[in-house]
Amino acid sequence: KLLGERLLELGLITPQQLDIALKEQKRTGELLGEILVNLGFISQDVLSSTLASQSGVEYLDLKRTIVEAEALELVPEAFARERKVIPISLQDNVLTVAMANVFDVETITELERMTKKLIKVVSAPEQEILSAIDSNYIGGASVDELIEDSVRVATRFGGAEAAIVEEAPIIKLVDQLIFKGVKEGATDVHIEPEEKIVRTRYRIDGILYSGPTFPKSLQPAITARLKIMSGANIAETRLPQDGRIKFQIGRRVLDIRTSFFPTIYGENIALRILDKTRLILGLDQLGFNAENLAIFKRLIEKPYGIILVTGPTGSGKTTTLYAALSYLNSLEKNIMTVEDPVEYEFPIIRQSQVNPKAGYNFAEAMRAILRQDPDIIFVGEMRDRETVDMAIRAALTGHLVLSTLHTNDSVSAIPRLIDMGAEPFLISATVIGVVAQRLVRLICDNCKVPYQPPEDVLKRIGWQKGVPTFYRGEGCPKCGKRGYRGRTGLFEIFTITDRIRKLINEKTDFVKLKETALEEGLVTLFEDGIEKAKKGLTTIDEVIRVTFGEF
Repeated sequence: KLLGERLLELGLITPQQLDIALKEQKRTGELLGEILVNLGFISQDVLSSTLASQSGVEYLDLKRTIVEAEALELVPEAFARERKVIPISLQDNVLTVAMANVFDVETITELERMTKKLIKVVSAPEQEILSAIDSNYIGGASVDELIEDSVRVATRFGGAEAAIVEEAPIIKLVDQLIFKGVKEGATDVHIEPEEKIVRTRYRIDGILYSGPTFPKSLQPAITARLKIMSGANIAETRLPQDGRIKFQIGRRVLDIRTSFFPTIYGENIALRILDKTRLILGLDQLGFNAENLAIFKRLIEKPYGIILVTGPTGSGKTTTLYAALSYLNSLEKNIMTVEDPVEYEFPIIRQSQVNPKAGYNFAEAMRAILRQDPDIIFVGEMRDRETVDMAIRAALTGHLVLSTLHTNDSVSAIPRLIDMGAEPFLISATVIGVVAQRLVRLICDNCKVPYQPPEDVLKRIGWQKGVPTFYRGEGCPKCGKRGYRGRTGLFEIFTITDRIRKLINEKTDFVKLKETALEEGLVTLFEDGIEKAKKGLTTIDEVIRVTFGEF
């Protein structure tokens, strides 16, 4: 089947989107797949996996793959970049490589000659391959060697920060700290001073893991170097400061948000890594089950109303809404956003970033956007009553509004909006659905084994006799000995039915709202998590960890 027909069959694009893309292809002569990606109708990930399935080649998700050092050493970086190929693993004289063009016979032949190995080809998106090359071919000395060099420099200069921070070892050491985080897929890097050492930790798949530790003597230089990179005030050590670093690794430009916080042992530093070149996930890659996916699509395809995604910081709310924007993106719609910050840049969509120092907040942006003839508005967060009022006004005047809110579950969004000052009759007239979500770690496919959970755990989650098989990861080199690789979402979708609308108007309390939602078929976060554990996607421990207090 042709690519367009296959994508239609899988429900990944609409007939209208295909028609727009075909017209564009007729005009430009470009490949249909590239046009669909450029228009934001599908992700590069979806295109690559679809093409791979058509050609009968295995598709590899590089974002969830750890590249083996032994394989990496066999292929020079220059060759990998030129041919858009990256070695993945070596087993029994067979070298597995990921390629953007799996039909590139010349490159496959050259790899066989160069490595003297049999070559197994898997498919991956070109952008993911280039990102993997950037992340894995990081040359130079090890962190331990750089620490030794930096200590020698610090000793030579007697602790003079201004001189030390300009020296190569300190510059390389700080760069390598960030490189390590990017290579391991960390979202945050913590640099934490203690009485006698400086500790580093990396947040990977939502969990903090220990990194290198440094002698206390390097703390002033590391802090000063990061302040220089961030545009922060080096002399100010008594007050918190925020900054921003543009950090380039090969073709990738990372936006790193920095936070400096004074503690009794010096300034604690947190780095949030935002990769604007990362690929946006499709709706079908977020973790929705088939029923929830259909419900969510129905909600975001409505012409007007407010849809809220709720959950704590780091629960994937923005990722879900970005996937929704990508799904809705079309030349026939005017989609506008106001964000803090803009984490990913879309074609066609008009994106704006708030600037509180200039008095430009979410509410002010919303007020201006309504004069821009929008169809769909994405507001980064419902932070205050003014923003809520503007969102309600937008929905009442025929716009679809997508936003986030900090609540523990989906039903709690209603009392939260009321607490923020919104009138119940306006909430019932505009809010059409609330999605609560959490992220759980996925069990590593390479070391997954069945196991019987302890009796107390089964009792805690309410299981009786006839327990299904559960799984966990033993830990292996491919997952960094963690037993987990990647994350997926747990979802709870609360749709506002006529019955719920009536209860909101009557100012019914939370308990009654929740009971009614459950009667109408609400699947809770915990229930969605247990289903995923039964399917071997995650562990019971993970489900309990992220939904504790929700069941």
